[in-house]
Amino acid sequence: MATEAESHEDAASWSDAVGEIERRRELAARMGGEERVARQRAEGKLTIRERIDRFVDPGSFFEVGGMAGTGEYDPDGALAGFIPAGYVLGLGQVDGRDVCVGGEDFTVRGGSGGGGKGPGRWLQPAALQRRIPLVQFADGAGASARSYDDAGRMHLPDGNQWARDAELLSKVPVCSAIVGPAAGHVAGRAVLSHFSVMVRGQGQVFAAGPPVVKRAIGEDLTKEELGGAGVHVRTSGVVDNEAKDEDDAFRQIRSFLGYLPPNVWEMPPRLPTADPADRREERLLSIVPRDRTRWYDMRELIELVVDDGEFFEMRPSFGRSLITAFARFDGYPVGIIANDPKVYAGAMTADSADKQTHFVDLCNTFSIPVVLFVDVPGFMIGSRSEREGVMRAGMRAVVAGASASIPSIAIQVRKSYGMAGDAAACLGGPDALKMRFGWPSGEWGSIPIEGGVAAAYRREIANAPDPEARRSEIEERLLQGRSPFKVAEAFEILDIIDPRETRSVICRFIAGAQDTLRRNLGPKGPVRP
Repeated sequence: MATEAESHEDAASWSDAVGEIERRRELAARMGGEERVARQRAEGKLTIRERIDRFVDPGSFFEVGGMAGTGEYDPDGALAGFIPAGYVLGLGQVDGRDVCVGGEDFTVRGGSGGGGKGPGRWLQPAALQRRIPLVQFADGAGASARSYDDAGRMHLPDGNQWARDAELLSKVPVCSAIVGPAAGHVAGRAVLSHFSVMVRGQGQVFAAGPPVVKRAIGEDLTKEELGGAGVHVRTSGVVDNEAKDEDDAFRQIRSFLGYLPPNVWEMPPRLPTADPADRREERLLSIVPRDRTRWYDMRELIELVVDDGEFFEMRPSFGRSLITAFARFDGYPVGIIANDPKVYAGAMTADSADKQTHFVDLCNTFSIPVVLFVDVPGFMIGSRSEREGVMRAGMRAVVAGASASIPSIAIQVRKSYGMAGDAAACLGGPDALKMRFGWPSGEWGSIPIEGGVAAAYRREIANAPDPEARRSEIEERLLQGRSPFKVAEAFEILDIIDPRETRSVICRFIAGAQDTLRRNLGPKGPVRP
């Protein structure tokens, strides 16, 4: 048995090693050094450590891999310097819920090399093993040509590095904040997310940065011109949302995660609410104009029926004739798909169809029921729309809806025509849990009457003494049959409801759908980016 003196000597013998731990942690906390940290802040950017501290709940971050990097040693083998790996990661909490979180340290080699082959490789298996969300802060250059120098050779891409990303998308929520320039695999992982947000004027995404683009194809572009928010949030739709600053990006990710379960095996979280499920809003009785050619504010309609008027919109700047958002009814999370009559009269464009497909996949993956507010005159027509591939994109939206297994309820607010009407109908096959209700303002059919008359009665109109009068006469006769009550008589819709009953009808359906959602928990396939 060891004496007290021997025990004290044993304990003291590790003090130098413990001191080494503290020294290395201190060196890692310096990141790329004072000069590079100052440069990062001068550009208006937070450091990766500041980002994590401001995103997670205070005091909840547990760092992993803090000692990974490159040590420099003197002739006696003592540590003379230390360069961190360039990726900071670990476990934390957001609103009391566990998450994996990490991101590139741009102050160390421009954030290259740390995510895919360094400590960042721990992050994805950890999220899968713990079945918790993964949050990434993208601010790095991806692969560096210097790595070829270090290795003495090139490597052959084999695609294996993306298998884990695909698995993640089918099992746990993945979010990315693009808080700086993101190229190569850093950009790829940012795009392979359920929700991505880019800081305006600060974040960019591209397959290759401006120097490579100029060298390869001669285009001389700034980072913002090549892959900023104007390109990827408002035009391409590669990134979901735009943020005014980093704190706004963090807020949006926290809001998004608040509607989702931690994984596909658990139910979306219900929150307490003081908003009565049977609340009636008088404004709903007059929100749709009697003049069928006039628009109204669909976002106001949504605010009037959801809990406390609050909803979180995804991709508001892309595919703008469609609104996709998360909200709650009686505390239960739902996905909302609504046509916006302010934009192209709500017609489905190729972009809005892609937007709907992505959102349906997302809701289906995480067992979130969908509420549709339908006012769609059909696919967008014209040469531009045809060149953009509206038919292909539109039919993908139809297939995504038909393939979904989540409960859905559609409120037919006004127009619902053609194949776009099919895409905007309830989701799922013939055996899915779904319901459709109409408002008195509803009008529905295979093709809008005005265009249909011009095509079907072309000869009759052309041969009439007064072609314009004959066209108006035929249109007026057919418009007599567009009454939603005649559709209800044929039981093509469950009921025509007083618009003021909309919230109570939806709340009752969503509450009743919870058992179906529980039975269908589990992996259903990844979200298509």
